Amino acid sequence: MEFENVKNLIKSDLTDAYIEVQDMTGTRDHLDLLIISDRFVGLRLIQQHQLIMNLLTDSLKAEIHAVQLKTMSFEEAHKRGIKTTK
Repeated sequence: MEFENVKNLIKSDLTDAYIEVQDMTGTRDHLDLLIISDRFVGLRLIQQHQLIMNLLTDSLKAEIHAVQLKTMSFEEAHKRGIKTTK
């Protein structure tokens, strides 16, 4: 799986998203995703993760074996000291 494809899938719905993709195993099918978006404001963590997993479902079946998600708003990221381009 190309990491840009993953980013594009997520950005197709979360247009403001800052996304980091890391390969956890070197096989490009176990991904660690950091997704920061103001779409997450007011959503519980499970709702944030469901939103992302719904976007990735087709790719998960074909190309991705495992995903680790970290999701938060831009305000939360700022409080945690995470640098973004926004």
